[in-house]
Amino acid sequence: MKKKLILLSLITIPLLLNAETILESIEINSQEEQQESTQNSDSAFAGDIVYEKEGYLHNAPMQKQMSGKRAMEVAGSNGDPLKALQSFAGVVSTNNDNGSEIYIHGSKPRETLFTLNHLPVGYLFHLGGVHSVIAPELTGQIDAYLGGFDVTYGAMGAVVDITPKYPTGEDSGHLHLGMYDADFAYDAKLGENTNLFISGRRSYFDLIADKVMDELDKDDENERKKTTFTLFPQFNDGTLILTHEMGDELFSLEMITAHDKLKLNDTFNIEKDPVAVGKINADYSFNTIGTRWVHNGENSTSNTLLYCLSSEENSEFFDADFFVKTDLKEYGLYHETVFDLDKHTLSLGAEVTKTHAPVKIHANRPDDTDIYTPVTQQEVLDLEKTFDAKEYTLFAQDIWELSSSDYLRYGLRGWKTDFQNFGSGVDPRVAYVHNVNDNLTLSMAVGQYSQLPQNLSMIKEFGNPKIDTQESSTHYTFSLQKSFDDHSSVTVEPYFKKFKNLAISDDQTNYKAVGEGEAYGVDITYKKQIDKFDMMVAYTYVNAKRQLNTNSNRQYRFEGDIPHTLQVSTNYHFGNNWHTSAYLKYSSGSPYTPIVGQENYDYQGKSYVRPIYGTPYSKRLDANYDFDMQVGKTFKYADNKSLEVSLEFMNINALFKKNVEGIKYNDQYEEDGTYEQMGFLPAFHVTYRF
Repeated sequence: MKKKLILLSLITIPLLLNAETILESIEINSQEEQQESTQNSDSAFAGDIVYEKEGYLHNAPMQKQMSGKRAMEVAGSNGDPLKALQSFAGVVSTNNDNGSEIYIHGSKPRETLFTLNHLPVGYLFHLGGVHSVIAPELTGQIDAYLGGFDVTYGAMGAVVDITPKYPTGEDSGHLHLGMYDADFAYDAKLGENTNLFISGRRSYFDLIADKVMDELDKDDENERKKTTFTLFPQFNDGTLILTHEMGDELFSLEMITAHDKLKLNDTFNIEKDPVAVGKINADYSFNTIGTRWVHNGENSTSNTLLYCLSSEENSEFFDADFFVKTDLKEYGLYHETVFDLDKHTLSLGAEVTKTHAPVKIHANRPDDTDIYTPVTQQEVLDLEKTFDAKEYTLFAQDIWELSSSDYLRYGLRGWKTDFQNFGSGVDPRVAYVHNVNDNLTLSMAVGQYSQLPQNLSMIKEFGNPKIDTQESSTHYTFSLQKSFDDHSSVTVEPYFKKFKNLAISDDQTNYKAVGEGEAYGVDITYKKQIDKFDMMVAYTYVNAKRQLNTNSNRQYRFEGDIPHTLQVSTNYHFGNNWHTSAYLKYSSGSPYTPIVGQENYDYQGKSYVRPIYGTPYSKRLDANYDFDMQVGKTFKYADNKSLEVSLEFMNINALFKKNVEGIKYNDQYEEDGTYEQMGFLPAFHVTYRF
């Protein structure tokens, strides 16, 4: 059953969420690509060099930064800098596998906005979360705003802003060969002021996996119950950025593409859920193309982007011939201008999006909690409709230098949409920073944040199309940052977030936007640097609850409520271009809903059993442990050529004790052991730079 849940959430839910129009399109904050000055930010990883972008308020709460280069050196990243996100305080995951699901301060994954300089992507992580769709060489910097962020972002929970590295015309590139995929990238000079970056990546586990294993799972006592692949998960992606400079103006053409496939046949639950067996085929892709104009004036900068996102998704599952098909087209225009006015930094911006999304679905309604209802005997729903929508957004913000030690950021974000009856709204936000002295800073931020509910809850048949209220949250965030003379620092950041108008289950209308919830906790980060060694210790405490159904006002834990997470990240450069890093993590186990009984039901003349659940999320799995290591060596040659070799050992802890991922039940829904997370996983990387 656990595996079935994973497969359903992997294929059905993401397709339904992306099938909608403007909802959950990925936005990106503008950034001054040509900024020359850099500095060591107190919010960055110790010793890391990062940019403070326009709109960034130094020492404001909940701001985490890391360069792409440094992120690659975090143990367990497996060659993908975005995987280093989980080393920050406040960012937790429900397991230590290579999954991409992260939970920030009690927010669900869909409530975190991933951005790439305002160029949208159809999805951020490839199938299974092993790699993101962003080329590692393109990731210049990662900024994670965990709460209290400014008005340039339209998410309800948190924001991860990826700053790309634009081509510089160095006529240099790299070839990378990993254990599971290979990629290349090249930065070329095409003219005096014209440069090109191009990259591509292809996984090849699917080419060798059938020689390693024939079956993902097999019941030794019943040959009918197994899962076999006919096409192992495979993916590819590519990026192209063409730039041309004319004085203070930068023009660019930017393209990102990705494609994922998976085919398997699953009969594991044939004795429990006879309809939910058979084929599971997923094929989805996206292409984004945009043109950008960046102006770098003496006292002002501006960023204008015109783009088109095309996303196609096609899934088929079970012998019952369920399917989900979508073909989304999103057109957008984004503009932001920043004025430097002595003691004020004023940002004015606007965005317009238009979306056209044909959707065709033949399936049952997926579960939105971990309470699994057998597909057998469920109503099969059909939807064939084209969604069209427009959204208009305006935002204005000022960063005011009140004195040499006091800074105030305040602004408004207003939006209007013609989708259904959502209308318009305004979100005010404010932040204040007080530098007590050179080594001690106090800050706070308060703001309102809103976004449309998940598409599944609003579309005809599957949800309630009469929902006309945005989900919203109010953030109260605080920060104390203290630096010491021994190149160390400590940051303590308590927070409280109140959620309202959540779209929750309703027995009469499927969903109603009346749910409430809250999350509170504290992030504590300690950093220490000694010559070429540095360490970051991050502790996270969170208490998160939400209302699940309109039948009761009671709030329950959910899968992202991981109370305690303690992480230690280390990095050491030594000898002749050697480096080594380690990552250790302890976290509370995920909550789950226990099965407390069984009941019989009949289907096609045969008797089956379905589960009876107890109190939602009232039990918790055992605590999780993670231990990863990385060691690498760079061989440098003439003409700036080099060979980088690194070896990673992920989930070393699994050699001693594997982490529990879920409870295993037999055909009568009686506990029959546990499902365990991925075991020990090595990875080898060879990168030739020329």
